[in-house]
Amino acid sequence: MSSYIKRFKTGRFIWTVLVAIYFLIFFTNFFRDALPGRMVLPALFAYVFVLWLSFEYYFCSPFFQSGVVEHSALWRGVFAFFVYPFLAYVGADFIWWHWTQMPVPFVVTGLLGLVVFGLGTYLRLVTLFDLLRIAQVKPPARGSKEETVVLPEKRFVGLKFQRLARHPRYFATLVQLTGAALVFRSWGGLVLAIAVGLPLLLAQARYEDAHLSDLLRNEFKTYTESVPAFWPRFR
Repeated sequence: MSSYIKRFKTGRFIWTVLVAIYFLIFFTNFFRDALPGRMVLPALFAYVFVLWLSFEYYFCSPFFQSGVVEHSALWRGVFAFFVYPFLAYVGADFIWWHWTQMPVPFVVTGLLGLVVFGLGTYLRLVTLFDLLRIAQVKPPARGSKEETVVLPEKRFVGLKFQRLARHPRYFATLVQLTGAALVFRSWGGLVLAIAVGLPLLLAQARYEDAHLSDLLRNEFKTYTESVPAFWPRFR
């Protein structure tokens, strides 16, 4: 799995706080200049986005990936090349272009988008904290300085959201993309989230499914047969 950080690291914490403060100030000033009179909802979205990424960064969780198994550098790069231009597009379309704006008051879509994005962010964070809670740190192997972080398989398959879907963190990312498009009132963003974002997320989920057997040696067959891969099943 990814090398999560469980022990408090003073230097990393201070750096995370400083970077978060910088971006909070940056987005405040940006939206104040670009959207005078309409900055509140986009700024709130930016604040939630920055604070969420700060948590993911501090705990060494790969952005937009699950962190359950070692992520694919290829799929991580491909998704990064989608998601950051996607966010730039929905923002620029709302502020300047107005190419694919919904004919709906921006307060309506903005508030709805914040709720949806907040739900996706909540799911990303609560699943991260669940993984950190059960993760076990093993001492470095001989000749190495890096600790090994492992997930006990029985505790992993018993996690609340892991019982609903094998990849709830990827489903949460789709919810976040949908919320971002709504915040900026972009039907074009919704199309991109479903037409491009969803296939990329499913591809990453399929990649991780192929590596789950390394994590779930004894539970793999039962788990994959009873729990859906992406779309949650409420029982």
